[in-house]
Amino acid sequence: MMTYHFKLLPILLLSACSSMPNQEIIVEQKSYMLSRNQVINAIEECKSANLRPVLNYGYRKVNNRPIPFVVDVTCAPRSGA
Repeated sequence: MMTYHFKLLPILLLSACSSMPNQEIIVEQKSYMLSRNQVINAIEECKSANLRPVLNYGYRKVNNRPIPFVVDVTCAPRSGA
């Protein structure tokens, strides 16, 4: 009986994964960096609305090293309090 369950489990797991919709990764060819002032203003707007700022980063290569830069600031609910 136990071996039957172990044989059935992978089939159930694989069938659960196949029901997920198709997902695509969209890569923008050009992403624009926010200025320092824009980032500060967006963070202050989130804090004034009693939300927490979430920074979204992009990466560009400088001297063959990926350097992060802020692309977008999103406000999210505070956790805990």
